[in-house]
Amino acid sequence: MKEIKLSSGKKVLASDPFTPKDFFLNTFVGRQNEMRMITAAWLNSGNTPPLCPLLVGEPGVGKNRLVYEVAREMRLPLYPMQGHEDLTCDDLACGVRFSDKRSSAMEYVLSPLVTAMHEGGICFIDEIGKARPRALALLVSVLDERRYIDSTLLGERVYAQPGFRFIAATNTGEVNGLPEFIRSRMRPLVELGFPPKEEIEELAGRVLELNGQTPELLKEFWRLWTTANRKPTPRDTIHHFALASRLAQQPVITAGNNGHGAMVGRSANSITPDSLRESFEQLFQKNLK
Repeated sequence: MKEIKLSSGKKVLASDPFTPKDFFLNTFVGRQNEMRMITAAWLNSGNTPPLCPLLVGEPGVGKNRLVYEVAREMRLPLYPMQGHEDLTCDDLACGVRFSDKRSSAMEYVLSPLVTAMHEGGICFIDEIGKARPRALALLVSVLDERRYIDSTLLGERVYAQPGFRFIAATNTGEVNGLPEFIRSRMRPLVELGFPPKEEIEELAGRVLELNGQTPELLKEFWRLWTTANRKPTPRDTIHHFALASRLAQQPVITAGNNGHGAMVGRSANSITPDSLRESFEQLFQKNLK
């Protein structure tokens, strides 16, 4: 955490931004319409502040991944927060911790939200529908034209820099649980459905570099999901092929330099239809029975 100075002169610690690994960012597929809607909502306008999109979709369809890609495209630091039932106003604004310095006993620590406001980055609250209205009430002045937040702990008001952007996500079944004072300020509502078959197949090919095995494996992949009577999400697809690749590998114990054994295997291209079936049974079939 780095130390920054607020406009009042008070020194505080800022939350660290989140940067996804490069290999993860290389696997983004589709969602061009959704990206276009988010970036349009965030364009600068002389008369109105940037809008605050709300992403809505089933678990695993790629809401978080979409936010990571938008942040990368816009080259803005990303400050994610996790929504949950125990989220408090202090969690959204500022907390305290024991100081590592001898000169002070306690230190102020800005939340990812307030850090994004101060630094001009993106704040992303995932699972916002799980947070209680009492905590979310603190966001009202952040999401409208005021663009500031009041912290009782800090004893001051923090205004958002021009580059600050806000976005949140919630599962489809929880969107109606959001209080109206939040829903009315979060526009546009961007719905993420299940990706089309072509995008799922492209994702599988990119993640695992299936190469010449692709037609046979994808045929078996879709046959298995037909038996489940539902469509796979991007998360389902990655987990399905990832476990299948590990099941197909023939582990060999080799002696390392330190004398301890190390487990190695063949490449992910060793996936077989049998390992796909075993992976599906273990990850999904048991949960569907």
